[in-house]
Amino acid sequence: MPKRADLSDTYCPVGRSAELLGDRAVLLILRDLFFGRRRFEAIAANTGLGPQLVSARLKLLEREGVVGRHPYQDKPPRHEYRLTAKGKDLFGVLYAMRGWAERWAYQDGETGDGPAIRYIHRACGTDVGTATMCPGCGAPLGYGDLKGEPSPALKAEQARRAG
Repeated sequence: MPKRADLSDTYCPVGRSAELLGDRAVLLILRDLFFGRRRFEAIAANTGLGPQLVSARLKLLEREGVVGRHPYQDKPPRHEYRLTAKGKDLFGVLYAMRGWAERWAYQDGETGDGPAIRYIHRACGTDVGTATMCPGCGAPLGYGDLKGEPSPALKAEQARRAG
């Protein structure tokens, strides 16, 4: 496989962001962090990624200032990972990817009756669909504003991954 070009010093903003976000493992880990999974074991189980890959990508995200590592147990030492302000600012990127996939990535009926994941605006209870502004109250949607409700198909997949 050819070596990937290093885009860490380009002035192109798409190239610069692709240097970090162009990795499937990074995107899956970010998705889990946005859903509140903070512990290594939960992230590894839900993403289906191997422990070495999860460890390497979490270290990368920490070096880049996207996550912070916080101890939750002393003996043996255990840490959880929390999104920083820089990490939370990636919500819009993943939300846009989700919106695109809900519109274009599935066959009719593949996810059951409706989207793979339904988002409800916490402030007013409206199902927002794939909107970036709440259709119920008009508020812009950002990190922490939505509650995700997985479809039965997605719940079953997550249960299989969790064992």
